[in-house]
Amino acid sequence: MSRSNRSAMHVGCPNCGATVDATVPPGPGIGGDDSNRLQGKQANCRNCGHELELYYY
Repeated sequence: MSRSNRSAMHVGCPNCGATVDATVPPGPGIGGDDSNRLQGKQANCRNCGHELELYYY
């Protein structure tokens, strides 16, 4: 069985409260190289279509 290097995220939609599932690719984290480089990803709520922008290190 293969394993993904991505971490699952579950956040609440600010518009309707439904759970939005997204994945975050691996990265150095806050203490790694380029620790000040913030990255982002877009996700859409499957319940109401609200667009979310998720940011991570």
